[in-house]
Amino acid sequence: MTASKGALMPNTIMSLFDPGALGVVMAGTALACAARCGWRDFGAALRQAGGLVRRGFNSETNRKALALALTAIHRDGSHRANPALPPDRSLGLMLEAYLRHGTIESLSTARRTQRAIHAAQQTNAAQVFAWAGELAPVFGLIGTLYAFTQLAPIVGGDTVRLTMQAISTAVLSTLYGALLAHLLCFPLATAITRRAARNESAREALAEWFIDQIAKAATLAQDRRAQLRGVA
Repeated sequence: MTASKGALMPNTIMSLFDPGALGVVMAGTALACAARCGWRDFGAALRQAGGLVRRGFNSETNRKALALALTAIHRDGSHRANPALPPDRSLGLMLEAYLRHGTIESLSTARRTQRAIHAAQQTNAAQVFAWAGELAPVFGLIGTLYAFTQLAPIVGGDTVRLTMQAISTAVLSTLYGALLAHLLCFPLATAITRRAARNESAREALAEWFIDQIAKAATLAQDRRAQLRGVA
């Protein structure tokens, strides 16, 4: 009895696998989604999805890099300092803007620009997978309709076997479309949005801290110059 149950399990699993139906649903969904959003956004969305398996924004490493940059700026001045950039590209561009222009306004402008770029990238990536989630059941239905076209009588063939195979493909196509949408596409869209929100929150906290430190240093420098003029 136990052996027979064990033998039935692989057969049950294999009965749920139809490579033809799966190929129609997945390939059709991918092509239709790319046609709707464009190959560039489609590729960017795939890269963002791949990034979910990697570690997110590293606050500690970036804070250390910004702290070292502050030390160099206080010691050498913004134009002569040449600190190592933070590993995060957005914060690195913000620091480069300050080293180039030496004003708090340049810091704020660079930060706003990068924040807008990240928001657009996250929105586009999430939208791509949301569209894929909408399209997957459609191609599940297309696979179902195609399978029904195979139900036409076939002379000299195994009618019962071919009929059951067509019905199985029709059912599995619908199943694959629903599973692809609700177990992959929509969860990926949500995961990208959540990861981006966490990263941006941590990045914004560090950017505000860095800008605050620069502003305090600028205020102290102004007070020191005022005192020197008063003494003179």
